[in-house]
Amino acid sequence: MLARAIALVVGLLLSLGAAEAAEPPYILVDMESGQVLAQRDSGERWYPASLTKLMTVYLVFEALAEGRLQLDSPVTITANSLLVQPSRMDFPAGSLITVENALKILIVKSANDVAISVAEMMSGSEDAFIDEMNRTAAAIGMNSTRFVNPHGLPGAGQYSTARDMALLARTIWLRFPQHRDLFAIPEIRYGTSIMPTGNSLLEFYPGANGMKTGYICSAGFNLAATASRGGETMIAVVLGETSPLERATTTAALLDAGFASPRPYTGPSLSDYRPTSSVASPVDLRPTICAPQPDAGDDVEPVDPRDLLIAAFGEPEPLPPPVPVFVGGVDPDAGIRVDIPLPQPRPDMADDDRFFVPLPRPRPQAVELRL
Repeated sequence: MLARAIALVVGLLLSLGAAEAAEPPYILVDMESGQVLAQRDSGERWYPASLTKLMTVYLVFEALAEGRLQLDSPVTITANSLLVQPSRMDFPAGSLITVENALKILIVKSANDVAISVAEMMSGSEDAFIDEMNRTAAAIGMNSTRFVNPHGLPGAGQYSTARDMALLARTIWLRFPQHRDLFAIPEIRYGTSIMPTGNSLLEFYPGANGMKTGYICSAGFNLAATASRGGETMIAVVLGETSPLERATTTAALLDAGFASPRPYTGPSLSDYRPTSSVASPVDLRPTICAPQPDAGDDVEPVDPRDLLIAAFGEPEPLPPPVPVFVGGVDPDAGIRVDIPLPQPRPDMADDDRFFVPLPRPRPQAVELRL
C-alpha cells in the first residue's frame, strides 16, 4: 500500500512538472573557481521567496566582520514585525534575542518576523534596510535582482535569478567562512518545539553543508544548496520546483553531476556570466503550485514526505541534536555601531550568452555534462 501511495504521489508531482513549472531554472557552480558548470534559464527573473534572507544574513555577517555588531548584540522583536505573515517565531513585541540566535532562526526556521526585526535593528527602518539590500546586490554583481522586503514574502517588484542567487551564496561562502556552520544546522529547538530546516539534503545527501530554502505559491520550491566531497565544493540553485521532493532530487542530480564532471572545467566565470531574462516580471506559479489537488481515494494511505525522500535517497544518516535558541542572553551595550562605513566593491561584469546542457527530469542516476 505504501509503495502504491508513493507511486501515486510521484505521478502527481511529475504531472505537475509537465505544466507551467516543467522546466525550473537552475545553475551549478564550482565553489572554488567560480566556473559555471551547467545551467538552464538561470537568467530568468523569479520570485526568490525566502532565498531573500540570504541577503539579510549577508548584511548581518558584514556588520559582524566590521565590528558594527557582536554575536550577543540585541535584536528587539518589534510590534511591526508581528504583523507579517508566517513563518514566524511569534515572540512577544519587545522580546530581546541575540544576533546569533536571530541568524540561526533566519537560516533554519526562516522566520519572517525575525527578518523584519533584524532589518529595523540594522538600519532603523525596514525601508532603509531594503535600500541597503539593493545597494549591496548591485555592488556584488547581482545584475538582475530587486528586493522589496527582507524576508521574501510576495511583493510587487521583487525578483532575482538563479545566477544571482548563486553569486550571493558563493560570496557568503567565500567571504564569511567563520559562519558556514550556521547553514549546516538541520534543526533548532525553542523550548520543547523542534523546528527543522527545509533543506532535506542536509539529512539525505552525503556531503551537503548548506544553504537556504525558499517557498511561496508564486515561486514554487526554491533551494540554494552547497555540498563538499573530496576537497571540492559545489553550489547549486534550483528555482520553481513543484514540491520539496522535486526540489531535493533535482538539486542532488546537479550536485552529483558537478562532482562527476571531467576536469579541467570549461565554463565561464560566474561573475562574468550575465544571462538575460525573457520576462520583465516573474511568472506567477500560484495556479500551478497551489492548485487544489485531486482526491487520491479512500483506499490510498496518506504518504509521509519523509517516505518519499527515503524512497528517492535511501535511509538518512542520524541527525545531531537540535541546536537550542532562546530569548535573552544579550549584551545591552553591544548595539549596532553606525560610525563605521560599509565598503562597496563593484566588480567589473562582462556579457556571456553561452548556454549549457539541460538537466533531464525526473532525476536520473547520473547526469553527463558536455561542456
